[in-house]
Amino acid sequence: PTDVTRTGYTFKGWYDNEGLTGDPVTAIGNTETGNKEYWAKWEANTYTVTLNTNGGTINSGNVTGYTYGVGATLPTADDMTYTGYTFKGWYDNEGLTGSPVTAIGDTETGNKEYWAKWEANAYTVTLNTNGGTINNGNVTGYTYGVGATLPTADDMTYTGHTFKGWYDNENLTGSPVTAIGGTETGNKEYWAKWEINQYTITVKPENGKADITITQDYGTPI
Repeated sequence: PTDVTRTGYTFKGWYDNEGLTGDPVTAIGNTETGNKEYWAKWEANTYTVTLNTNGGTINSGNVTGYTYGVGATLPTADDMTYTGYTFKGWYDNEGLTGSPVTAIGDTETGNKEYWAKWEANAYTVTLNTNGGTINNGNVTGYTYGVGATLPTADDMTYTGHTFKGWYDNENLTGSPVTAIGGTETGNKEYWAKWEINQYTITVKPENGKADITITQDYGTPI
């Protein structure tokens, strides 16, 4: 094997027939006669492939090795999952620089190692103010792993009303939502709940009788 080489192959011996059957021949004995012809037998090399998923999961199409002359196709985005992330390709360095690798060519040699690149998903947020105004802290989207804080009462105004929170349904049932957690996914929609303010008018009669107190909702005539 040290005397003959072929890229991507390992030498397996000399054979006295083109079908490469029987036992390999290593030498011609000193008592042999006649012209000789021999054929080299080669075996395609196999190499290991290491895929570092960087948190994701390979559901199908995993590759642990490849054979010279055949190569291999690496798992695609359809083969992999990672909650809250989108697969952006395999890279031949841990720094994830350069161009992504989709396959190992049939003329490549050597063991291979690749790293998966993931991008955190971005989702939309729709805030229905139900008549109010968001003055500060408006939220139109969030990124997985980061989340977002929804506007508070200090960020909003609605004349004659007090803000009571954001709700994940138009009927304003359940508990109010103050923030979107870092592990949440999907687009979000929330509705503002307002409570109408009540005001009190005190009338003081000049005839000395007791004060008359009237309490009514904002927006109603007295």
